[in-house]
Amino acid sequence: MTERAFSDEDLALFLDGEASDALTREIEIALAQDASLAAELDSMRLAQATFVSAQDNLLSLSPAMPELPRRKAETSALVPAFVGLAAGLVIAATVSWSLFTKPEPGWREVVANYQSLYVTETLSGVAEAQSVSEAKLTELSEVLGIDLTNLPEVDGLAYRRAQQLGYKGAPLAQLTFLTANGGPVALCILRTGGADSGGIDADTLEGMAAYSWVDNGFGVLLIGPLGDSTLSEAAHTFRAALKGAPA
Repeated sequence: MTERAFSDEDLALFLDGEASDALTREIEIALAQDASLAAELDSMRLAQATFVSAQDNLLSLSPAMPELPRRKAETSALVPAFVGLAAGLVIAATVSWSLFTKPEPGWREVVANYQSLYVTETLSGVAEAQSVSEAKLTELSEVLGIDLTNLPEVDGLAYRRAQQLGYKGAPLAQLTFLTANGGPVALCILRTGGADSGGIDADTLEGMAAYSWVDNGFGVLLIGPLGDSTLSEAAHTFRAALKGAPA
């Protein structure tokens, strides 16, 4: 455990890259010794990602500022100006209503927003002992109802740690890796209850390569650096292993 208790402000500065060099070193040293501090930082990252995702969703719907009519000397110009203003108010009211009725981002988008906060340094100082890793994967397997203890190793991906996150009250397993080039990768699994997908969907989320599928009611997302060929192979390897895992 860490000897110093860091404040929320200290941790927020660290996540935003605005901490002093001394504070950054202290936190990095503490992270290598205290798994609970790493979990706390991850919870803060997830909260940030969820907030940013919701904000982006709202901002994408914001209307552009309408161009106001130029003022003319003639009194008759007031009539079209008034009509234009009334129309603008109707449009604004319609868009404002849509801000509250548009569906929230799905779990893949929230996870992608969260993963976008990861950098190499987030995971480079983290490496679970084998006994700790096995115990955590066993615990996650019991919580989710799918065996995560026999996932195969994938060339080019170095396993770092596993942890339980959550999406709308449902447990979400996150297994993290680093690529050979140090890029952060996450394998996330959530019981969605959805129908099986015919194949693996390849997409780009938050500027990262994302591979997702649904099998046996579990949604799976593998997300990492764009352009890394390791991820496509890893997605097929993990899907084959998880599909045969007992639910």
